[in-house]
Amino acid sequence: MNKSFTLFIFIFFAIHAAYAKNIQFESHQVIKNKALAYLSSRLDAEDIEHTLQIQHIDPRLKLKKCPLDIEISLTQELVKPGKNTLNIQCKSPAPWRVFITADVTLFSRALVAKYPLNKGHLIQKNDLKLETIKLTGLRTAYLSDPDRAVNHVLKRRVQRGDLISVKNLSKPTLIKKGDKITIIAKNNGFQISMKGTALTAGGKDDKIRVKNSKTKKIIQGIIFDAQTVKVTL
Repeated sequence: MNKSFTLFIFIFFAIHAAYAKNIQFESHQVIKNKALAYLSSRLDAEDIEHTLQIQHIDPRLKLKKCPLDIEISLTQELVKPGKNTLNIQCKSPAPWRVFITADVTLFSRALVAKYPLNKGHLIQKNDLKLETIKLTGLRTAYLSDPDRAVNHVLKRRVQRGDLISVKNLSKPTLIKKGDKITIIAKNNGFQISMKGTALTAGGKDDKIRVKNSKTKKIIQGIIFDAQTVKVTL
């Protein structure tokens, strides 16, 4: 190999090495910070208490410095408890894209029982208190407004500190099947009342079937109280 060719090879690789050295890459930590800021802003806008942890990016992955703003979006519509996938991309002439995972823990204020309550218990305000709960992995609907639980009946026993679940609540039965009731019928300011019999049971605002005692006609109405069902003519 002659000296000139050897010199050419040396210069070529020297230039290539210098060029490679001058190529700038995005800091993985900066990308993670941007992802954290993006998720935080989404959750802060919804006023949700939360903690976040961003997955590490493979250190072997080299992403060229983006001359534009790096774009970040979720692969689903809303931030959810648990794992969320972020789509992070640079839309420059030399584009790149990377997906990273964020572990999201959400917290909320929810109603719990102050003390053990038996099945069939009619809940009152002093039975309840608000506590901060972790939503991650929660598989039941919870309540934060005491008015949505008060005067409802427990379907099963709960222990002190147990979550007051929507699925464990039912409205108290105001009218039982066979009860004698008053049917109030309204139409354009005109109102009449008649005696009737409940054919099904229910609580306040439930729709039940009733029979007019005089005409024997079966109609549907809305329970107003323990003695009254309203119908619209």
